[in-house]
Amino acid sequence: MKHLASVAVASILTVSPASAVDFLGVELCAGSTDTAVALPAGSELSLESVEIGSSGGLLMLLSARSGDVMEQVDDLMAGVAGRRGTGDEDELQWSGGQLTALAQRVAKRYAALAVSSTDPCSGAAARPTTETPAVTAAPAPVPAPPAAPAESSASAAAAVAAAIQPAPAAEPEPAPAPVAEAVPALAPAPAAAAAPDYEVIGTVSHEAADTTWVDVMGVVANHTTTSHRLATFDVSLYRADGSLICVDTISVSVLKAGQERAFRDAIRCPGYDHDEVARVELQFAGGM
Repeated sequence: MKHLASVAVASILTVSPASAVDFLGVELCAGSTDTAVALPAGSELSLESVEIGSSGGLLMLLSARSGDVMEQVDDLMAGVAGRRGTGDEDELQWSGGQLTALAQRVAKRYAALAVSSTDPCSGAAARPTTETPAVTAAPAPVPAPPAAPAESSASAAAAVAAAIQPAPAAEPEPAPAPVAEAVPALAPAPAAAAAPDYEVIGTVSHEAADTTWVDVMGVVANHTTTSHRLATFDVSLYRADGSLICVDTISVSVLKAGQERAFRDAIRCPGYDHDEVARVELQFAGGM
């Protein structure tokens, strides 16, 4: 199962010493805030987002307009590091020399790349050892919206009882007591089902791209208060008897809070048969 590489590559960005090597127009250095990465002309890669790591390294999200994204990343790093990465089709590493890097596939067309250097900062004074390290505060939890108060059945019953009470008699003589009719107790109104945090709007279409990959397309809604530059979802295909055919992860870029977003991606599903698929489910896997 593929997963977001932001956790897997964190160790590279935190343990590498401060660096000052030129990487695609950016000087990697402790405390740097430069994220002006410039991909080479003619590259099939697109830069979706870039962040600075705690040691001045870079964490980038890249997508491929065509071809295999990991091959495109390997070509990019070969031109920078002078060597190709070691690993497999879902994870590549570069170590030794001036650069240390790790790339991981997060979807068919997306990969995360973390790059750092062991070179010292150019022209920068060494930081004093007594300097207090910066601490990034964790984001405050977003309070859940208050649920709509349910109508009190006791109050409703009292209101109904008050409405059917007879008015006081004008004559001083007591009127015969009417036979009281039993007022049925009011059952509490059923609570409206809360919308899921992430919801598929309509149906998810699917079609074989080749013997291994299946194209999936649909619309997903974000009912939370959290926006994502990239959200990932596990897509599961089931037969009519409930048995699982296959499961893989897709990504939806720029999924804002309260937004409905169309997506199109592909999943690995060897032996896929369109007529066997009776149900498609999406489950939120993570986001950043």
